[in-house]
Amino acid sequence: DAVRNAEAAVAALADSFLEWITEDIGRAKQALESAQTSPGDNRQQLRDVFDVMHNVKGQGGSFGYDLLTRIGGSLCNYLRDEAASADDKQLRVIAAHFAAIDFVLEKNLMGDGGEIGGQLTAKVAQLVENIPAPA
Repeated sequence: DAVRNAEAAVAALADSFLEWITEDIGRAKQALESAQTSPGDNRQQLRDVFDVMHNVKGQGGSFGYDLLTRIGGSLCNYLRDEAASADDKQLRVIAAHFAAIDFVLEKNLMGDGGEIGGQLTAKVAQLVENIPAPA
């Protein structure tokens, strides 16, 4: 009974998941916009992005959006050093993560996103590899 009740509770929350995850991502994007206006001293804004995306990363898989969790995890790993500020190139890498997340939500890509999901995560991973994280 407990497992069945938990599954029912998750199913009920799934209906509003996209609504509140979109709001959370919007807050993170606002923090990114603020960081873009203050390159060189944007540690707090990046911390705000990290905090929101850490929650998004944790919630995505619970509602079948594994790709959202994977991209959110990549962004959290990129922002891991909370003492760092990001320059313009690094801010573009962060923005690319948000573009990928927007695509996942717009196309309602559930699970791993199949071939498209693989291509999307490969592009994000390539950016992360080519432009080192803030340090």
